[in-house]
Amino acid sequence: MSSLSELRKVFNIKNLTWELLEDESRDQEGNIYWFNLSYDHKTGEGSYLYKMDPNTTSKAHEHTGPEEFFILDGDLTDSDGYVYKKGDFVQLSAGSSHHSTTKNGCTSVVTHRGKYIYS
Repeated sequence: MSSLSELRKVFNIKNLTWELLEDESRDQEGNIYWFNLSYDHKTGEGSYLYKMDPNTTSKAHEHTGPEEFFILDGDLTDSDGYVYKKGDFVQLSAGSSHHSTTKNGCTSVVTHRGKYIYS
């Protein structure tokens, strides 16, 4: 049986190597990045950190399962005009469809329990 220390992963946001999301950053003023914590592209389940530079927009997408995110820093405006702020925890149900923009930049923790499909 494996020990707890063999099964543990610890990341600190202050010293991560963020991965540029080139497709999402294309034709924008700033860039969008992610750091994969546990997200599995095959199942569409898991968590990641998502960072948007000021004045960027995520690609429009639909969720086949629930999405939850926690705003660590900055602002995020959903496609229906709802503004999320630092400290907000958001749950979107399966079937939700949206894109988000940020004026000042945003960092969030995102968890999916089902794949997302770009519109």
